[in-house]
Amino acid sequence: MPPEIDRLPPAPRRPSAGASTELPEQALDEAVELLRALLRIDTTNPPPSGGGERPAAELCAVALEGAGIAVELLEQLPGRTNVVARLSGRDPAVPPLLLGAHLDVVPAGDGWRHPPFEAVIDDGFLYGRGAVDMKHFAAQAVTALRWLKKLGVVPAQDVIFAGVADEEEGCGLGSAFLVERHPEKVRAGVALGEIGGFTLHLAGRRFYPIQIAERGIASLRLRARGEMAHASVPPPETAVGRLARAVGRLDEAALPPHRSPPVERMLAALCRGIGGPAGAMAWIGATPGLLRLLLSLTPDSGLRRSLLGLLSNGATATELSGSGKRNVVPAEASAGLDGRILPGQTIEGFLEEIRAVVGPGIEVQLERAAPPQVTRYPHPWFDRLAAAVKAVDPEGIPIPYAIPGFTDAGSWARLGTACFGFAPVVLPKGLDFPRLYHAVDERIPVDGFRAGLRMLWAALTASD
Repeated sequence: MPPEIDRLPPAPRRPSAGASTELPEQALDEAVELLRALLRIDTTNPPPSGGGERPAAELCAVALEGAGIAVELLEQLPGRTNVVARLSGRDPAVPPLLLGAHLDVVPAGDGWRHPPFEAVIDDGFLYGRGAVDMKHFAAQAVTALRWLKKLGVVPAQDVIFAGVADEEEGCGLGSAFLVERHPEKVRAGVALGEIGGFTLHLAGRRFYPIQIAERGIASLRLRARGEMAHASVPPPETAVGRLARAVGRLDEAALPPHRSPPVERMLAALCRGIGGPAGAMAWIGATPGLLRLLLSLTPDSGLRRSLLGLLSNGATATELSGSGKRNVVPAEASAGLDGRILPGQTIEGFLEEIRAVVGPGIEVQLERAAPPQVTRYPHPWFDRLAAAVKAVDPEGIPIPYAIPGFTDAGSWARLGTACFGFAPVVLPKGLDFPRLYHAVDERIPVDGFRAGLRMLWAALTASD
């Protein structure tokens, strides 16, 4: 890590934050190098060989401690480390602001243009597993705290940074662990995290979604039972065959569409931003059924998939198991499902939808669930984040946003925190950003990352 990231000289404190406070180029350069250092650390979850998030947490800790910011490393299991830091504000009565970023990443897979843990910059893009999901925000947040301290900028409230483990496997060793075991260290009035603040190019305009809601999760298992037999003389119907047909029906079926207030707010904001004939068409498709039809006619893209995921509950088969022996017909076969539940829907209603599709003779077992997360809107901090977007991109159009996935927001919200997806990055037109998540050649535009840090800085230093 370059020396200028390791330690900053002390600076006199200023009385308060202010919108005129500029973030110097040195800070932007530092953030890029910190992100590259984080991307070179393999924090794949689950750890393939006893690794974990600890080296990344320690890297963040060194950077923060070098600026004189107190840091704690907290873990439930060895190596699965969370880093928590706090920068004091002016008024202890104002609830803290939490900047949350998970440090773990999904497996990289094969076929990368550049090795996934070498942080190569090519043609203006920084390649690496975790570049957008979501080490870029960890680098932005750590850099912002360091420079608040260096420049003597004192925000109204305490600002907490939480670099957490285990988000990609359900948050149990990360944000959920902190909320359950160390709530006072992460309790906040507002939290910023993934997913939001990125440029969405649509109808010739630049939108910046700011997340206010996300679908809940439900891990399910389907079970089919039948007669155990030798594979050379199978029974008329097998457990594997029965399960395969059920999974096929689920794969082909579309679960019923539902109206969801956060999704309707997002669609309404898109309509207002688009305007003209395109806006009128968007209004026509504002109901779930019509919008699903409209999207089915558009080319496949990350945006199309994301919007389709907001019109109904969802369930995707991701695991299959049978006998484990080629010549044995098993008495039982099972499939693991990743289920998602729209805001406004219930787990019980979701299970009934699944049972209706898979049909009789298939057991549907709920293994784990977490409810949808919705933040109150309108909200003063949404307005503050929208103003920060405008400060960097005056033609940008901030909109409330709902996502089909889940984030650490589900954990923070358990403490009464208002959660916003705001991990900003300015994107060039033509980049299918949603499809970079968990994909080969995950990458972030370097200039867009720097512009996103300026947006975060504008939000942190706005006049209170």
